[in-house]
Amino acid sequence: MLIIDQSRAHQRILYEDFLKDITVKEGVSQQLLFPLQLHFSSQELEIVKQLQGDLEHTGFVFSNVTEESIEIKGVPVMVPESEISIILEQLISDVQNEVPDANFSATDLLAKSMAKSLAIKTGQSLQKDEQEHIVNKLFACKEPNVSPTNRVTFITVGVDELDKKFI
Repeated sequence: MLIIDQSRAHQRILYEDFLKDITVKEGVSQQLLFPLQLHFSSQELEIVKQLQGDLEHTGFVFSNVTEESIEIKGVPVMVPESEISIILEQLISDVQNEVPDANFSATDLLAKSMAKSLAIKTGQSLQKDEQEHIVNKLFACKEPNVSPTNRVTFITVGVDELDKKFI
């Protein structure tokens, strides 16, 4: 029996998709009907500006960046408009809390943060076709065994091991 953590699996899928979009610079954007104006502190805006190029490669389109706000005209296809500010706030928080070391990569952190924000939540009900899609996409990943944060995405339980649980 194969048991998959749907949230971790979806994080892995999104993480690899975002990394590909950033490195290949082919993120697909959906234009917003009305541009979204977000206000941040100057320190937070500095973080967004540092990541602006990579964010644009994922599909974000920025039109007006000032000292106090940022205007967004487009977002990655998989990002609902209602989640935009949450995603950027989470990204800013992740960057502020990251302890830079020799392995630090802003691109990697961006992909992890966006994947974590957009992934299916634990316990969320999925239809059969959605479950199959997650399984197929997970096993098409380069590293299906672990989430972007190195947590196990699935386990296998043998019949003998399962039988022992009921004895």
